[in-house]
Amino acid sequence: MRHIVALAAIAVTCTACMETDGGSSLQTGSGNDTASGSVRGSVSARSGGGYTFLLNRDTAVCSAVFDDAASAGATELSDLNCSGGNEGTATIIYGSDATPDRVIYAVNGVGGGTINL
Repeated sequence: MRHIVALAAIAVTCTACMETDGGSSLQTGSGNDTASGSVRGSVSARSGGGYTFLLNRDTAVCSAVFDDAASAGATELSDLNCSGGNEGTATIIYGSDATPDRVIYAVNGVGGGTINL
């Protein structure tokens, strides 16, 4: 029960820390994690440019910040920080319209996958 309460608090905290431009810039998607099975993720635009990625996997919440300007077909790598002290990497892939198309992530020693947006 403590884990659920703690994760709920972390999820609320992470969501509150994400910068958005107030528009409908939130994109959500799902995928399969090599260790956790089905996972959900979202990407939101930051007011100063770039995107924030939030991943809900198993009992952890992970986040990454992408700062580069989006361009068609580009990719960007970022550190992925997770509750519980795990970390890894996330790569955002932009589609032909320069909006996020998918995020490929790996949590060190714990699994990874792709979130299709």
